[in-house]
Amino acid sequence: MNARCVWAGRVRLKMLWIRGNGETQPFEVILGEPAPLADGSITLESVRPDKITNIVLKPEDYRFSFRFAGGL
Repeated sequence: MNARCVWAGRVRLKMLWIRGNGETQPFEVILGEPAPLADGSITLESVRPDKITNIVLKPEDYRFSFRFAGGL
């Protein structure tokens, strides 16, 4: 993962969906905004840790929570 600040206050993740047949599909999610995926939508609901200015965070320090709506 490549974590960097491109817009203060806005979290955007570029991700890769690996389908059951092995095909890959890149997509992007923005915190709080549903994004179409498969037969539904996925929403990035939270990012941890919260904004910290006194320490340097490594990409592996971040944790994300998602919600998927849809499905068969």
